[in-house]
Amino acid sequence: MITFTTESLQKYDTVYLGGQHAFERALIENYTCQLISRASSWQKFVDGLNLGAFNSNLTDTKVEWRKRLAMAFIKYKLVEFDLCIGSSSVSIPSSAREFDIWMWDQYPRLLSSFMYLWSNHKTLIKSCGSNCSQCIVIDGHQKCRRRVCRAKNVQVSTEEFESLTVGCCRTPSLGSRFCELHQVLDEKNVTAESLTKQKPNKKQKMMKKIIMGRYRQHGFGATNCRTIKQRSESYIKRCSRSFGILAGVTNCKIVITFSEIFRSETLREIISLLCSTIRASNYNFPKCGVYDDGCHLVEFIRNHYGQDLKRTSASTSLYETKFSVDRTHFKGHVGRWCRANMNPYKNEMLNGINTQAAEQLFSWVKNYANILSSLGWRRMPIYLLLLFHYKNLERMSIRPTHVFNIASSVPFTPTVSLAHAADTEQVSKYKVSSFEIRNFT
Repeated sequence: MITFTTESLQKYDTVYLGGQHAFERALIENYTCQLISRASSWQKFVDGLNLGAFNSNLTDTKVEWRKRLAMAFIKYKLVEFDLCIGSSSVSIPSSAREFDIWMWDQYPRLLSSFMYLWSNHKTLIKSCGSNCSQCIVIDGHQKCRRRVCRAKNVQVSTEEFESLTVGCCRTPSLGSRFCELHQVLDEKNVTAESLTKQKPNKKQKMMKKIIMGRYRQHGFGATNCRTIKQRSESYIKRCSRSFGILAGVTNCKIVITFSEIFRSETLREIISLLCSTIRASNYNFPKCGVYDDGCHLVEFIRNHYGQDLKRTSASTSLYETKFSVDRTHFKGHVGRWCRANMNPYKNEMLNGINTQAAEQLFSWVKNYANILSSLGWRRMPIYLLLLFHYKNLERMSIRPTHVFNIASSVPFTPTVSLAHAADTEQVSKYKVSSFEIRNFT
């Protein structure tokens, strides 16, 4: 293990992060600045160093340094982030394999700290203006899609939902469509089941009419807004890639929450992410929200609150949040109830508020699609955390070495990452089944 403190990390011009090599801090900081200002891959950065070395008649940088630079960047910046939130010291494994396991174990704590810091940036750092953190804008982005295991029925239990299907977050094993935990699944049967189309019988059609009739009584059935983003089960089971990311951005363009999605942009996952954010922020959540499919989100919350959506402090806070559709997408919402209740132009809380903050963020994130899509299942969320953290620092004009001392104030949020919670449960089941098989044989 290698131990760092705030002083030791910044004391020398070079930093040792494990292995047989040390790196200049200026090199890592140079790459970080280039990365935030424009999407720069490790390969392009190393190619630039090679060209500079060649032009200066210096020793040529080796091609394999691309991987070493990538690992050095993630190690250094993750340690810097951990110290930034107030940890007195950070000890990391020297080997890359052990470090990947370590950072995945630490991910819920780091993500909770990220949410707490930036949800409270108005009081912890400074205000962005008169409308700072007035509204949260939620949206999904599907450009950053990486290969994932085709086990789509992985479930997890949260404070709000007894059972939530999220899918497996792991990368498939070499030559397979499943990860090492789900090799027992018969791929042919799964594919056959996903391609089977079940025709609804008369009873199912009648039940659908009854349910829609109840929705109309509540005023929701009249929306007629064809804006639901959830994909069909058959498509989800056939898909071998993730469905991008969800992100929550304040109207002042500060990213306060995010999550990968593996089964399409479902309302349940959005609600779970928002409730986790509310808890992690210590209930310092904006009273106003914007979502391009806000009508169906409000419909789900109102119809399920106190039933399969459990009454918790976080869900109650979300229930009381005033949601609207953003101004760009509102023209596509044609339902009577939606036009009357989700109109952003009639919501006084949105006066002078930027409702396109998430879209503006994703116009920047899409430049990193190739980099993010090539990352493994452990490094992808960590890379996103670092990317959003340093983007927020740039927007607030704060140096990365600034220490916020919030580590002891961050609320414990065990299901802040659905992917991590589900994976932990799957690993436990895998170990139990492997133990039973060994004992049986």
